Amino acid sequence: MLSGTRVLDLTGEPGFLAGKMLAEIGADVIKLEPPGGDRKGRRAPYLGDVEDPERSLPWLALNTSKRGITLELHARAGVELFKRLVRKADVVLETFAPGTLTELGLGYETLSAENPRLIHCALSAFGQSGPYAHYRAHDLTLVALGGNAAMTGPPDRPPVRCSLPTAYFHASAEAAVGVAMALYARENTGRGQLVDVSMHEVQLSTLVTGAGGYALSGRLGRRAGPRLGRTREIWKAKDGYVSFGLRSGMARIPNLVATVEYMAENGMAPEWLRKYDWSSYNHNTVTQAEIERLEEAFGAFFASRSMRELYEAALERRIMLAPCNNAHEILEQPQLRHRELFVTLEYPEWGASIEHPGFFARSSTTQIGIRCRAPRVGEHNAEIYGELGLDQADLATLSHDGVV
Repeated sequence: MLSGTRVLDLTGEPGFLAGKMLAEIGADVIKLEPPGGDRKGRRAPYLGDVEDPERSLPWLALNTSKRGITLELHARAGVELFKRLVRKADVVLETFAPGTLTELGLGYETLSAENPRLIHCALSAFGQSGPYAHYRAHDLTLVALGGNAAMTGPPDRPPVRCSLPTAYFHASAEAAVGVAMALYARENTGRGQLVDVSMHEVQLSTLVTGAGGYALSGRLGRRAGPRLGRTREIWKAKDGYVSFGLRSGMARIPNLVATVEYMAENGMAPEWLRKYDWSSYNHNTVTQAEIERLEEAFGAFFASRSMRELYEAALERRIMLAPCNNAHEILEQPQLRHRELFVTLEYPEWGASIEHPGFFARSSTTQIGIRCRAPRVGEHNAEIYGELGLDQADLATLSHDGVV
């Protein structure tokens, strides 16, 4: 899809995924790090718990399919080398604070003068303009300010964040889409453009209609936690949790009947539940005491079975139930194995193999997916700088001077 497109990836962790996605739809993504490597991006946890930037698992996971070089942008020679790289590039992808590249002499106007067809994608906490533009923010700050945290967690406890940096992941995907759209527009205009992605603004998409709904009704949403409305949605199983709705409606009533039959076959449906009149059940009007009685019976049964056992029975009986899978369950899921989602990358220098999700979409005509492991520090310096006419002696001098 993006074969022949070159991306210079200057991102920190918030933008790693954007470069990875572009690489895995065919772009030649060159990951730039300072000499010695990106110490913040190559963070823990480490492969085998050996503290070594090269063994950083976040780095290995989020920078697959890229080539890697080192370059010091705070050095005059580094700035000039970057401009030479820009002349051969299609996209610059970066996560610097607004104004940082301009201070280095590498702002959008300067780079556009070097290459008028250049797409410059700036992914930042609050965008390139506005009173917050120069504020720094971590994932936790962004999910809080963006409204996502306020809607996450149990209603009787403080808000919580997702375990993974979802603000970064959401924004990276939007940045990759923005770059693709700008490349498409360039086919008509012949010129590049600045793509400005705010991680704060992207958080609004996670609320769906939340902000708009409040503007219309004046009513704030509230955290649901393990419940959906009046009834429980997340239930304890023997080895984890499952999702199951104790709700009424044309689709849900047969689901409840089938579940009670399953419970009865295993001797765990009390007589009152086996004789229950589901035709008149309405979770919106039934008493709270009745909901609690039903939840106690269903909850006791779910707690006696494993997630896998419940899910396999649900598939067989057409019960709307799903396990809350952890990483172990995901890796063993037959659906994902059938589609060959996972690919194994070898790391022979450490005697290790790691399974990675191999693609984020499938295409009937174009290969999408991992093409190679994440680069080691400066792994492709000779290859890429060689395109600029630099030889080993030149690189040795630049390395001595702290430029590469």
